[in-house]
Amino acid sequence: MTTPPPPEVPEDWPRPEPSELEDARRVATEALSDDTARPATERLAGHYDPARRGAGTTFLELPPVAPSTITAADLHALTVLNAPVGALITRRLLSDSAIRAGIDEALAGLPTDADLAAADRSTFEAMEALAQAIHAGCCDPWVAAPNPWVTSAKLCTRKRPRLFPVRDRVVCKGLGLYGTPLRRYGTRRVDWQVFAFLIGEPDILHRLDELTEQVQTTHRVRCDAVPLRVLDVALWTWLPRA
Repeated sequence: MTTPPPPEVPEDWPRPEPSELEDARRVATEALSDDTARPATERLAGHYDPARRGAGTTFLELPPVAPSTITAADLHALTVLNAPVGALITRRLLSDSAIRAGIDEALAGLPTDADLAAADRSTFEAMEALAQAIHAGCCDPWVAAPNPWVTSAKLCTRKRPRLFPVRDRVVCKGLGLYGTPLRRYGTRRVDWQVFAFLIGEPDILHRLDELTEQVQTTHRVRCDAVPLRVLDVALWTWLPRA
């Protein structure tokens, strides 16, 4: 299978290696398969069943959904992905006018219908601007070297789910993008390119559509309407925790 070229990104950004793209595609294909001891259909149905404990569609759909600014509902949504924010960060994100202005400006630069599979250089630059603004807001000024990368990544996903994958240690490590000799700590700029590659693969997109329909038909359970988010769930429920 031919690996397409990576997406157009700013010239100074690091690039994923071809081997990283192939490894990520292999892992994603495994995570989306029903030919395993833990079939993807069963895992997705369990996660999205509203009568069970999975985050389900609540993370993206918890109202109000306000695309242009950060709200208390966004912070509540983080809790369903095990990323609660404390009192100080809550105040920074909801009450600090300078932080909010920076985030609102960055959100205005990213259309709500923008899709990672079609992202170009300007899209990635706008994504980086939002990621930086949200990360700054999530930083605790009382901590010497704060790096709330998981929380800020999940908040970016809540605001623009078609662009930002949920980046955490489980998924990034499982895809070979974190804790490896090449990517000891990882970087969102590489992660985004790898996810853009995955979500742009016709076979993966077709399988995501197929799984969503199977879960609905077989289990009467509705998955997220955003394929990138369904891919996130398939990976997270498949990959080992240690």
